[in-house]
Amino acid sequence: MVKLRKDPTYKMSYVDALQLADKTAKQYQISLGSDTLPRLLLRNLAVPNRNPSNNTQQISHLIDDQRSPAIAYTGRIIVSLFDQCVRIEARNHALQKPKDIIIEHNLNENETNLQQLLERITRYGKDRNVQLLQLIDLNLLSSQSAYDEKKIFETLKERYDEYAAYNRSLIVYDLDSLIGVNKSESESSMGRSSNFSVVNQNIYTYVRARFREAVIETTVSSNDAQRVEKWAIAVTREQFLLRQFCADVGFTRTKQEEDEMEDERRKSEDFIQCVKCRDFYIENENKMGSCTHHDGFIYDNASADLAYYSLAEATLYLSKIESEAINDSDRREALEREKNKFKWICCGAILQSGAASTGGCKKGKHGFIDENRRSQQQRNQRQPMQRLDQDIILEWETACRQVYNDQWIELMRYRS
Repeated sequence: MVKLRKDPTYKMSYVDALQLADKTAKQYQISLGSDTLPRLLLRNLAVPNRNPSNNTQQISHLIDDQRSPAIAYTGRIIVSLFDQCVRIEARNHALQKPKDIIIEHNLNENETNLQQLLERITRYGKDRNVQLLQLIDLNLLSSQSAYDEKKIFETLKERYDEYAAYNRSLIVYDLDSLIGVNKSESESSMGRSSNFSVVNQNIYTYVRARFREAVIETTVSSNDAQRVEKWAIAVTREQFLLRQFCADVGFTRTKQEEDEMEDERRKSEDFIQCVKCRDFYIENENKMGSCTHHDGFIYDNASADLAYYSLAEATLYLSKIESEAINDSDRREALEREKNKFKWICCGAILQSGAASTGGCKKGKHGFIDENRRSQQQRNQRQPMQRLDQDIILEWETACRQVYNDQWIELMRYRS
């Protein structure tokens, strides 16, 4: 390096500058997490983003949008490594009633863990002109020999007090290493289920309370350097921890999360009428054996052509025969025999009227049409009770005819 500096034509490259800065940072023990910032930049250079369509300048910066001055940041950011996105909470003051919104950016392909996110986070800090950036993770606790709960909370409080002492500061919490998630599986009649719980509940409570205190001063001051900006970033890969943390701190939901919550509510509360057994069920309670039905069609066993009847047509015909049997005593015996002419092709059972018509020869789960299609119908119509329409009934009866059509043809051949 000394020889190179003597060369008047020598120009230090970006990589050489980072390597030199890395040595200096190590010498003075200046690090972010387990590495120095120059080393992290070098590492990210070695794994470039493979998607050139990403606009790095747009997704890696945290600047005020001059085109939308009514939108102001709240100071709270959540990074989901599972969904590979950054969710920045903001408030839209342009509306008659101000509303919190989410500005969502996709992560680069090389941003798969907290260490690789630090380049983005430091750029955020530079954009907001922060005076202090604090990273709270397991590496910090280890470096402070914080292994018991008392020492852990002393370290957390010391770092938070330091963060709070500056007008412009940014604190980053690694939820996975600080808190952790415990997963257990159990077997039941409904099948295998997974249960999740927070490991370090006390640390979770502390981080949750501190994250809520993030604030951005909205008043315009003549001295912008005195403007208070307390930024807080939470990073996690665990889906359970993400949902739990967002709910507990009141973080604004995305449109996708609102749709997912509506789907979960619908599956646990809304009644759906089953086209197979005509009974009502709740989707989350729908299991094998709960639906007893016939999966065939009804035919006239007394006719030469074994005429096909829909359930509605056969039921109306039986009702007409019963009415005639009551009013015409002379033909009552013949009409009673005629009531037995309708049979199910699937099992040969005679169609009964009234409550006796319920049941069937097959057991399975409720529902026939595609569940995603039904979910979309429920969401659009906002109906707590989804009744059948003629299109669904026709679709089911057509499918039944296709399944037993060969058996029906064989029965006609036997009769001829």
